[in-house]
Amino acid sequence: MKKGIHPEYQECKVTCSCGNTFTTRSTMKEIRVGVCSVCHPFYSGKKGRILTEAGRLEKFQKKYKGINYGQKTEV
Repeated sequence: MKKGIHPEYQECKVTCSCGNTFTTRSTMKEIRVGVCSVCHPFYSGKKGRILTEAGRLEKFQKKYKGINYGQKTEV
């Protein structure tokens, strides 16, 4: 490695939007992230976002139930 051309590798504080913080090492002093292992559904086991998407689909189907948009009807 050439001396004097590489950034300093130092301890870094990572802050998530959920409030969780942890330290790691990076060339940056601070990193802000939107999702971490504490709040991500895959790691936490919570499926909140999937349930809200299912609720949206049910709301859409309820809203447009019985409306005919020119589809052929069965005789």
